[in-house]
Amino acid sequence: MPKLLFVTRRAFYPDCSGGAEQSSLYLFQSLQKLGWEIEVICRVSLRSQYFWRGCWRILKREQPPSLSVVDNDLGYPCWRWITKFGQQPQWIEFLNRRLEEYQPDIVLGHDQPNCPLLINAAERGYPSFYFARNLGNIETGEVIPEKLHTIANSPYTAEVASQVSTKEIGVVLPFMKCDRYRVQARQRRYITFINPIPEKGVDVVLEIARHLPQERFLFVKGQWPIYGESALEAFVKPARELPNVDIWEHQADMRQVYAMTDVLLVPSQFTETFGRVIVEAQVNGIPVVTAKAGGIPYTVGRGGVLIDPKDNVQAYVEALTQLRQDQDHYAELSDLARKNSQRTEFDPQYQVKNFIQFVESRIQQDGASKLIPSEPC
Repeated sequence: MPKLLFVTRRAFYPDCSGGAEQSSLYLFQSLQKLGWEIEVICRVSLRSQYFWRGCWRILKREQPPSLSVVDNDLGYPCWRWITKFGQQPQWIEFLNRRLEEYQPDIVLGHDQPNCPLLINAAERGYPSFYFARNLGNIETGEVIPEKLHTIANSPYTAEVASQVSTKEIGVVLPFMKCDRYRVQARQRRYITFINPIPEKGVDVVLEIARHLPQERFLFVKGQWPIYGESALEAFVKPARELPNVDIWEHQADMRQVYAMTDVLLVPSQFTETFGRVIVEAQVNGIPVVTAKAGGIPYTVGRGGVLIDPKDNVQAYVEALTQLRQDQDHYAELSDLARKNSQRTEFDPQYQVKNFIQFVESRIQQDGASKLIPSEPC
């Protein structure tokens, strides 16, 4: 029975529930159905429910204080490390204890190429895989350590990562279960913008909303690891002053959002490696107006409008106006969006098999025996 240990110095679900976390959840659940064991090591903040629940259990059982709390809410042990009081050497020491006790067959991480947890596991001889889901560190010149195998979340990511790695890069797209995003009917009320932060283009959308006062916009707040609640609120504060903008808090069930969406607006101002919200919306036949940035052209296919340069406010305004006023144009793009979401490579089970095949091939190449069960347990 293969064992996977996922390590991250960031918070994990539900404290953080972005696309990377949603993808990881689906992968881990799918692997469990195939007989894999899963464990997670992540960070926990003092504001998290898990920190307070852990403290209460320690006091109730009169146990000595600990820098980690563990829960099984996700169906597998999740060790949440209280980094507020712990330094990196202590965290590495904790990881080493888990490695010795758990003895994973695979260690997986997605923070950054030089994540000390992932590198430490690799140096101790555990097959270790870096899941490249963003390019921030790589674009600044960070090299992927020789000891790590790399999995990219899109062909674009793989192309960039290959420039700083001597090994073959695997491509495993985000795991998206379409039924979780499909709605029965849409009201087509809003031009929707998800996760209003600078990287996603909040300033661009504010200008677009000012240019289109007759249209209604929906801002849906997200959860971004590097921003606290006060920063997220500061980003949407200017939108609260616009009469044509509604603001929703983070939504655990995105179907509520897509049920009210006419057009999805994705004006990313950073190198977006995939853009999973694009496919989520397209499942419902929602056309996407998006920046031509990073891996987005691969993701959107023909089911949307690409804007280049990515900060061209007038181009966004024109594309949105045409979609809102020309129903034949809208119907054509809506049909293309739905068809694009049905591409074989967007099937999450297809990508689970892809993940297993790549991981197994790298381990066998390194001289290990076959790990993966061929049939579900």
